[in-house]
Amino acid sequence: MEDRPDLGNVMAMMSFAAVVSSGGFSNAAKLLGYSKAAVSRQIAKLEQNIGVRLLDRTTRSVTLTPAGREMYARCARIVDEVNEANQIITGMVSKPRGDLKVNAPVVSSLFELTAIIPGFLKAYPDVRLFLNLSDSKVDLLKGRFDVAFWMGDPFDASLESVQLRNYPMVLVAAPEYLARAGWPSTPHDLKEHTCIVETHLSKVGEWRLSDDVTVAVNRGPLTSNSVRMAREATLEGLGVSYLPRFLVEHDINAKRLEPLLEDIVNESITLHIIFPRGNFALSKVRAFVDFVRNEMQHHGGTVLDANLGLASAI
Repeated sequence: MEDRPDLGNVMAMMSFAAVVSSGGFSNAAKLLGYSKAAVSRQIAKLEQNIGVRLLDRTTRSVTLTPAGREMYARCARIVDEVNEANQIITGMVSKPRGDLKVNAPVVSSLFELTAIIPGFLKAYPDVRLFLNLSDSKVDLLKGRFDVAFWMGDPFDASLESVQLRNYPMVLVAAPEYLARAGWPSTPHDLKEHTCIVETHLSKVGEWRLSDDVTVAVNRGPLTSNSVRMAREATLEGLGVSYLPRFLVEHDINAKRLEPLLEDIVNESITLHIIFPRGNFALSKVRAFVDFVRNEMQHHGGTVLDANLGLASAI
């Protein structure tokens, strides 16, 4: 028959560890919330089960036997594991606290995140936030980050996602490039233009301009996963790019970039916050997600409802 753990023995080991760490049976009884007699019975049971004396008792003191010293070294680890587990579970439902690791796109300052985070830290002073800026996919499942912001469709169906806001897309090119290559008058003209491709907002080799219009594009001198890099290359006149309008709005207003085919383009890109299944049970994650959603709604714009699948994680 398969050996099974004796849960009573585990409780007795915890009582034994409490006696040693607190210096006696009376102190252990107060610490555990038991009577002194109950603690004594637990120790006697443990000694009987393992067949060796663990404590030498006198009227004035309790000392460890050699076997008791060996047992205590192991029992103390069990107590530490139980206490750590209790702290973790309590942290899931109690006041938000501890380290919160967040990844966000490099251009996060343009969608108010850098203004929102100080407010979050003021509201939750027991949270220590680590913010990493990167346009690359990050592995949330290995625990490096608790949550991540992502522009476009979530890249892993096993992650929970909350949709935060839609941002209109725009085709743009620099006047220098348009003077050299001409203006596209139809979407199909883009096949004849040099295009700067950003890889995680759209599929490589095609741009979806609206519900009805998806066009093949010629890859130009730059393909990158960074919208910031694509913007810089476009400003230098290297080609046409397809970017979130908030990223280039100031460039359009300053005539550094020209919007193209505005009567055709009506597609938007969605900003998500994503996290591993189950993380929403952590109070620090739940507080951060709720705070960001509320702040983005307060600042205006189109804020979307949370993915209904999130309910399963609560």
